Amino acid sequence: MKFETILPILGFENIKEYELEKIDDVFFKLVGDKISFTLINPFSIKPDYDVVISQNDKEKLEITENSNILILNNMIVATPLQNSTINFASPIIFNIDNKKMGQVILENAQNYSLTDPLANYLKGE
Repeated sequence: MKFETILPILGFENIKEYELEKIDDVFFKLVGDKISFTLINPFSIKPDYDVVISQNDKEKLEITENSNILILNNMIVATPLQNSTINFASPIIFNIDNKKMGQVILENAQNYSLTDPLANYLKGE
């Protein structure tokens, strides 16, 4: 599914469109001009994740209370996988209804890390 970039991914301001590919219920791949990102569904590992988006960002993405949105987080994949990190402070928001997307800095970003280890959410054996 293609999305127009309204609020750019930090460091990739020149990419105006991305293709979102679902890998499974947890992982997604976001592909832009010669770049791809691994995204994770935060609610699959952190059910209490509290996403507070500013009114300004909601207006730019044209999000209303009835909008169908998808919230995903950028993940830096490492080997082994448990050494990977997740950016919970600035998720990528997809408005499925109008095909617009953007990375936002949460209003409650101080509650989250830019590099939260995946190992914190893996269940021990």
